[in-house]
Amino acid sequence: MGINSLPGIRRQHHASGQSQGNWLVRLAAGVLLTAMVLSLWGGAQAAPAAASQQVTLTILHFNDAYDLSPVDKELGGWDRLATLVAQYRQQDPEAVLVFPGDLISPSTMSSLFHGSHMIQGMNLLKADIATFGNHEFDFGPDVLAQRIGESKFTWVITNLVRQDGSPFPGTQALALREIHGVKVGFFGLLTPDTRVISNPGPDVVFADPLASARSAVALLKAYGAEVVVGLTHLPIAEDKQILAEVPEIDLILGGHDHDPMSEEVGGRLVAKAGSDARYLGVATITVEKPDRAAEGASAVKVVAIADKLVPVSIADVQPDPGMQALAQSFEKQMDQALGNVIAQSTVELDARNAMVRQQEAPLGNLIADAIRQAVAADVAITNGGGIRTNAVLPAGPITRRNVLAWLPFGNRVVKVELTGDAIRQALENGVSQRETGAGRFPQVSGLQFAFDPSKPAGQRVLWVKVNGAPLDPAKTYTVATNDFMLGGGDGYEAFKSGRVLIDASAGQLMDAVVAAYIQAQGTVSPKVEGRIVIQGQ
Repeated sequence: MGINSLPGIRRQHHASGQSQGNWLVRLAAGVLLTAMVLSLWGGAQAAPAAASQQVTLTILHFNDAYDLSPVDKELGGWDRLATLVAQYRQQDPEAVLVFPGDLISPSTMSSLFHGSHMIQGMNLLKADIATFGNHEFDFGPDVLAQRIGESKFTWVITNLVRQDGSPFPGTQALALREIHGVKVGFFGLLTPDTRVISNPGPDVVFADPLASARSAVALLKAYGAEVVVGLTHLPIAEDKQILAEVPEIDLILGGHDHDPMSEEVGGRLVAKAGSDARYLGVATITVEKPDRAAEGASAVKVVAIADKLVPVSIADVQPDPGMQALAQSFEKQMDQALGNVIAQSTVELDARNAMVRQQEAPLGNLIADAIRQAVAADVAITNGGGIRTNAVLPAGPITRRNVLAWLPFGNRVVKVELTGDAIRQALENGVSQRETGAGRFPQVSGLQFAFDPSKPAGQRVLWVKVNGAPLDPAKTYTVATNDFMLGGGDGYEAFKSGRVLIDASAGQLMDAVVAAYIQAQGTVSPKVEGRIVIQGQ
């Protein structure tokens, strides 16, 4: 596959002192798309046909995959995914493999290897194009830039640049790929919520996804794209809105929503392949291609778009030896580092989202108690979305690996002074999106509170007590939390108002703190204690 630069277009430079609002307006108007655009030309060149003919373009896709090994007993595993990809490439050598975001985090492995294992897996798959997911920034922009540098595939991100207007290192705004003689344009969109749900840093600027999609289509068409495909990491409702308002987009392949789904909008399609490589998405675009040599030949016409999900079945698909060896090598390293039993639990420890993101959870209590004790704080508040696996650990042994699976982000335990009023604001934020299962839902220690989810967001907290006494709005309390939330992550702006006593540079890793707490206990039996009372339902 040859890679050739399209004519360079000068990007305007904006001084850092300009307002964020003006900068975003310029981005939304398409300034971010005036970076160097690379054209990816691949596959055999089709000879001119005597008359128009139909050809089918195949785009393979999967998204939100965090582990090389399967995460359940029936579906998944990159070794079997690699086999399926190879089979489709045998059927169509020009099939393109794309990834719509969330690759390098979060998982137990990513906590140790910071996503390098996933990049190696993508390279082995011979992936073609990926866009960012919010979890690409979990370890910060420097680690992401390092992972991009290790990638043998192209990263495309259209609505994100640095403050000076330059592309994020190693990325491009758009891509063109010739498939069966048809020029296919790709653009990539990342949810701006990444600002608060991950760690992109202050140098990253987001533009409105819809405005960026419009600008992307205009520029791709100007460079000859005959079919346009969006790779997005957005909620499905935003994908559908973009399809509805930008009719020149033929297909959106998305991530962020972890369930497999396919929605038609105006005869076009948005499709997502679930998560954890349980399915390989196979999108097909059938086009009528004119005779290029004929005088007055008509444009390429899309006549059909379809998508199907192929199960990555552990029972029915044979593993690819090379990918299997890669996964096993990382599993061996993991086992050596994390396999030792550190404690016993007399109860099951439920980390499912429906538990840790919507109600008081015994595991949440355990984690909050651990970080509060570690920094000798009055209270602790930690976000349920920071507790992962979405699974239940049965009563019995707890390994260091289990703890790291629950807390894979590499967050650090910090301590901050907050007024009682700020604590109440933090709790209001925590329960403001409870009905959607948002990750900001709080797990707490040293305090009790009641809330009514039927009330408007911002007015749900009914009462708060700290160690049995009513919360004093004017009093100052010490609060243990994680560095992500201290910086305003998950909407916890209230934490930014406090005086920091222990910052991230002095804080201990959260998973290490919790592991040490559990190990010191020897046997743990966390339970629901009435720390969070839900009323009105």
